Amino acid sequence: MENKTNQLKDIDTMKEKINYPYVFDSIDVGEINLKNRIVFPAYHSNFSNADGSVSDKLIDFYNAIAKGGCALIFTGAIVVSSDSVAFDRVMRIDDDRYISGLSKLFSEIEKNGAVPAVQLIHYGRQALNAVTGHDLIAPSAIPCPLMSQFDPNYHVREMTLADIERVRNDFINATVRAADAGVKVVEIHAAHGYLLNEFLSPYSNYRKDDYGGSLENRIRLIVEILEGIRSKLGSKIAISVRVSGDEFVDGGLKPSDYKEIIPILEHAGMDMLDVSVGVYESAEKIIPAPDLGKEPFVDIAAELKQYATVPVCTVGSILSLSAAESIISSGKADLVAIGRAQVADYELVNKSLAGRENEIRQCTQCGKCISASTGDPEMYCIVNPSLKRPK
Repeated sequence: MENKTNQLKDIDTMKEKINYPYVFDSIDVGEINLKNRIVFPAYHSNFSNADGSVSDKLIDFYNAIAKGGCALIFTGAIVVSSDSVAFDRVMRIDDDRYISGLSKLFSEIEKNGAVPAVQLIHYGRQALNAVTGHDLIAPSAIPCPLMSQFDPNYHVREMTLADIERVRNDFINATVRAADAGVKVVEIHAAHGYLLNEFLSPYSNYRKDDYGGSLENRIRLIVEILEGIRSKLGSKIAISVRVSGDEFVDGGLKPSDYKEIIPILEHAGMDMLDVSVGVYESAEKIIPAPDLGKEPFVDIAAELKQYATVPVCTVGSILSLSAAESIISSGKADLVAIGRAQVADYELVNKSLAGRENEIRQCTQCGKCISASTGDPEMYCIVNPSLKRPK
């Protein structure tokens, strides 16, 4: 009788999946199996404690996302270096003291049905000296056109070889800490104009040494980080790399550049390619406004996918599972990151699976959940009653 009941449940589940067979097809990233193709991307919530450690509010937020049904949750971005704490209450992983809190966070995410992942970042020149309390560092001493407008004392210096070695070790050591805390996937943030993107792009890298000039040199630091992680951890974790498929600035990276870039990253140990767009000078692309339409950058991910053998994830104003199903079934991407729409309704995936799309709270793309751009102390959502505006 029990077997028959289980069989009936399986049949019911299969019926529910008919509308989204591609979304609910499992996939491997490295040696990590994902139950479906929906990802929650790294989000700057400002929910961590003042010292960058994991708070109860942060755990509650990610637990709600995990219970909602998506397969892979990136926490962060998490700062790997003490000189790059670019925001109040940004998450940190630059010291062993952060391991215990992250261990609890990752354990809770996994317990609630999702694979825990972490995105690692150094902000480079896209920060403010007054906030970090340190020199801003970059591959070349070229100010960020946007951030330099906000601080009369803004200053960025070119990294020495000792700086590069230290940052490389910071990324590797942060990954080891994350693995010790129980993470399954680590994402190296080499997009959006942050430090590793600054090295990769000819737009921001004017160096004349082994870390500048040719693509082989500009990608060297990222390759060294990937190889260093593999040397320390083997296949214990999967590694994702986030890139800006198009920087949308003159002299910046374009989709065609990735025909050479992606094979190098794969050879160095990349298990997943996460394709975003933009740098701070083209910030309106990073978090697409409604006037850009739905799924405005999927075709960029699709172009990069031509050059990849690992799974490719796309992101940007993707607000429903029906949109995700169309993207995946058409072969434009293997995974779909849905951020703001899952913030608006944590249960987006489960409700869609159950055929209850009419009950989903719709994201209005108002941008209020992007605390870095609103000036609010924490992210909030105008349609999700559990994420009220902070007083």
